[in-house]
Amino acid sequence: MYKSLLKRYKDQPSKEIFAHFPYQGSVGDNWETPFIKLAKMAKKDKWKFQNKEFQNEQNKGEVPILINYLNYTFLRLQDEKKIAYSADGDKACINTGLQTPRGKDIYATFFKNTQAREREQPDWTLFAFVDSYSDKLAPFHPLPDIAEYILDPNDLVFNLDYQIEPNLDHFLKKNEERLPTVLQGNIKMAENVINGAIQSLHGMVKRNYKVAIPHWFEGKIQLLLPLVLTNDEGVADLALVVERDDKRKIYRGKTILTMDMAYLDARLITKPADEWLNP
Repeated sequence: MYKSLLKRYKDQPSKEIFAHFPYQGSVGDNWETPFIKLAKMAKKDKWKFQNKEFQNEQNKGEVPILINYLNYTFLRLQDEKKIAYSADGDKACINTGLQTPRGKDIYATFFKNTQAREREQPDWTLFAFVDSYSDKLAPFHPLPDIAEYILDPNDLVFNLDYQIEPNLDHFLKKNEERLPTVLQGNIKMAENVINGAIQSLHGMVKRNYKVAIPHWFEGKIQLLLPLVLTNDEGVADLALVVERDDKRKIYRGKTILTMDMAYLDARLITKPADEWLNP
């Protein structure tokens, strides 16, 4: 089992990485070039963080959201055994889950690196991103399917009969650095402010069900809810992650996420509606 589609950090062992994504530095390309080409090929989307506060070291570049999306889509496809291989085993293909503006699925095709172990390189190398019309897909029949996350449609909608029970003491102490600066160093105040924000969530979801945004974590669907903590304009500071507990008829508060973290997680399933979670 591979741990990532592409190299995610400098000293990551090559055996953990599925594929190398080549580029031509001699003509001005860089490591993002293959993904920028994919972004231009696909339907228009928000693949770069526009809000400056989200543009940190991990999220810099032209298409960080797309790269994160592809990596975790691959991991899900690997779990679902949806990576297609040619009969001779020398080629591989995945469905990216993206489409062209004309509604054609986009696939990533790869060729096997026969000297991967000797050269300490990934097992596969990107051949091309192609749409479903391409002759490059001839070795793969049937074509691989998209990653699937939704097993129970009820997971996608917040049940208003359930209350939210956050374990604030637990996850605030572990994630204090995610709080707005004004609340860091004062956990008790943070608890009071977050509890107040949680009280308003039922009303928000009741008026607009799209406020609850599904995301995928550790093999299950959870919901993201906005926490407005430090302003009067209704702009969310954090996302509260909740998980449904049908036995107790509650939603367990699991953790808090910064807005960039929340968007990256949510985009894996679908493009979030612009209700409160924007990159």
